[in-house]
Amino acid sequence: MQRLNRGMLSRYDIPEHIPTAINAVQLGLDETLLGLVDRLLGPLGVGIAAIPLSAADRGQDPAALLREQDGMYTVFVRGYQGEQPVNREEVVQSILRVASPDEAEALAAEPALEFCLVDTDGDDLDAALALAARLLEARRSAGLSGLIFLCLGEGDAVDEVVRRGIAERAPDLSGWLASQCGFLPALADGIALRAEAKEAARLCAEMNYADGMIHLVEPGATLTIEVPRGERPIAAGEGIAIVDDLAPVLARKRRLFDAGLFAMAAPGWLLGLNTLSDCMKHEALRAFVGQTYMRELLPADAAERAVDAPCVIRAFERFENPLNDNAILRAAHHLLRVFRRATLPLIRDWADANFEPPRRLTFALAATIMLYAGARPNADGQYEVQRGGETHRLTDDPDALAVFATLSHDMPPEALAYAALADRELWGSDLREIDGLEARVALDIANLQRNPRYLPEADDA
Repeated sequence: MQRLNRGMLSRYDIPEHIPTAINAVQLGLDETLLGLVDRLLGPLGVGIAAIPLSAADRGQDPAALLREQDGMYTVFVRGYQGEQPVNREEVVQSILRVASPDEAEALAAEPALEFCLVDTDGDDLDAALALAARLLEARRSAGLSGLIFLCLGEGDAVDEVVRRGIAERAPDLSGWLASQCGFLPALADGIALRAEAKEAARLCAEMNYADGMIHLVEPGATLTIEVPRGERPIAAGEGIAIVDDLAPVLARKRRLFDAGLFAMAAPGWLLGLNTLSDCMKHEALRAFVGQTYMRELLPADAAERAVDAPCVIRAFERFENPLNDNAILRAAHHLLRVFRRATLPLIRDWADANFEPPRRLTFALAATIMLYAGARPNADGQYEVQRGGETHRLTDDPDALAVFATLSHDMPPEALAYAALADRELWGSDLREIDGLEARVALDIANLQRNPRYLPEADDA
């Protein structure tokens, strides 16, 4: 079977839209960048030089595969929008070059270069910031202008994270950074996963060509970029929105998607379910998630609920996507980060107003502690959990996983709740200070130890 390459586009009737020049450097090859960002930027004519940040993983080398495929790969867009099924394939052609980190200075001299893409939630932000500093030092030394950074991620002030990170690695660039470079926060919203080997083989047979970098993406994925009013360094396009303020978009996503995903993920895993779609088919868990939205995520004000309603409907469409088998632990990767950013502020606000933590979000935290307390490093240093005799990989902050690896899900409930909640390195503060949280988490851990399939009753306040 022939491997995907530029020479076969016309023979396979694949529409060709190859950019004419490199005008962006991309630091990293993670699933968000490849599955969402590069696919959306390609139709705007953005040509990308991509630099991998990490070595081959699990015997796979994405950079080598992309070079073999002339930078191209297939994205399958699958799911529902409204009541309409979407099932299409797109060959992404925006990557014109896959360079090594040693070629960063050479890329800096590309004549059409304008942008640099940095995913602050990517696998190796330190490496990305170090490369960005090298790029800019080379451009300044050559008398070239600065770059506009698209600072992707779901953290707060990601533009400042990138600006400050570069300045720390190249202090003499500080003044030049301020006068010559732009830093635009951007949010890529959508589940994008690289196809597992079995699914990839099946899809290659359907396409009748080999592709080692197939990605699966849900429809409706978006890239939202905050640009100062009056400036338009990049155009809007299909799936790309330009806004003056990203904060409301990010806040709504955290509350109406991320917190809902957190409420579902660990409980679903402990119930023995495998995918987000499985979770939505489980009657009791679906009722639990619905009650979480109705009682703890949606505002009490009816008018505000009406504004949020379409976002909730869309979130459930994404959760129950029957066309993509979004595995729980892959779709909900970095679950601890999701908790800190999206769910913990909601728990704090609820406890401040009600003098007790929210029932369902607190249970989801207990379930997450039970899931993560079983994590152990394998021979390669990757953290895994066991369920039903099978081993599954956890993807999260390594330092946090190392903390949980010192715990066990069969510890006395009070001891496990204390050890997890009191760790300031995990959460940034001692969570036992939240009214009633420690006692409630300990009780839920005890319930889960007796019965891993335990869920609070739908009407349990």
